[in-house]
Amino acid sequence: MPASVRGAPGGRSGGRPWLAVAPSERRAARLGDHIDAPSRGVIVAGRDDAGLAPELPALALAAGYPLLADPLSGARRGEAAIAHYDLLLRDGEFACRHSPEVIVRVGDLPTSKPLRTWLAALRDSRQILVDAQLAWQDPAAVVELVLRADPRALEPPPPAPPEWLERWRAADAGAAAAIERTLGDQLSEPNVARALATGLPSQATLFVAASMPVRELEWFSPARADAPRVLSNRGANGIDGTLSSALGVAAASDGPVVALIGDVAFAHDLGGLLAASRLGLSLTIVLINNGGAAIFDYLPVSGERDVYEQHVATPTGIDFERAAALYGLRYERPQTVAELRASIAAPAGLTLIEVRTDRAEGVALHAAVAAAVRDAVADS
Repeated sequence: MPASVRGAPGGRSGGRPWLAVAPSERRAARLGDHIDAPSRGVIVAGRDDAGLAPELPALALAAGYPLLADPLSGARRGEAAIAHYDLLLRDGEFACRHSPEVIVRVGDLPTSKPLRTWLAALRDSRQILVDAQLAWQDPAAVVELVLRADPRALEPPPPAPPEWLERWRAADAGAAAAIERTLGDQLSEPNVARALATGLPSQATLFVAASMPVRELEWFSPARADAPRVLSNRGANGIDGTLSSALGVAAASDGPVVALIGDVAFAHDLGGLLAASRLGLSLTIVLINNGGAAIFDYLPVSGERDVYEQHVATPTGIDFERAAALYGLRYERPQTVAELRASIAAPAGLTLIEVRTDRAEGVALHAAVAAAVRDAVADS
């Protein structure tokens, strides 16, 4: 790697190379061979479509490491899981106070931008990538050791000091309480994500659209021992084909399938619903209709008012009740969180559940939640 990217030539401090690979799979699985003393560590789990994450919660607890697990990882469960890391790490002082000495990374890069930014800035921490699938997940070039190991076979390192995990857990509990107080029982986008994350049975699959829906789930989904499987299309064209993908999951799944999608992603794949009626598929679609692509409201481009609505936010103007009738879907429009929970608790064939929200109110609500969490963990 060029010296201009990683500093002076010759490797890391102490003469360590920029990147090393464990020479054998067996040695790679023994974390104690690579972390030889009790350390303040964290485990970061990104998307895992290969079923490699089930053992991570037990590993994190045995190591005394906080587990920062994307819902797409299937690992956000157990006593070490820190559900609200995204909101916690938005607070720069909290992030600095909780800098680890070791990071063990498994799976894809996480959805969370604050988490990715934090990882990229931790250049004094030792970062270890468990990479059984031979994929590269380190665009910031901060990983110094790659373990070609199956995450299910990892053996824990010497446990961290007990107070390390307890500090994270206390902060997570404080964040959860602040979120609960701030969100209340309003039928908001965060509460829709929470209702799905807590209300779906363990045998269900939740297919989440890109842009805001997958982020709402990351920000507000709690840790849950029997959480449903969560899938999502990610990437530059992540909103394309979302309904068709969810229908494909429904065709191949035994349990109920629910799709969480925004109005723009829905419009991009409206014609995909034709396959549902032709194939007799069962799918519950929870549609967040906030009049456009809300994710851009959180970016500087939202200040360009002369072109923003037409060319960036792109509200669809679709009457979604008529769209449901066109493709033979049952249509519901809940007015409360309780009504939404009742709708998703009793899936029946093809159903469209439209939840109408306001983009500006959503931005204000997210800001209020972030401020409440920051205040709640100020001394943690």
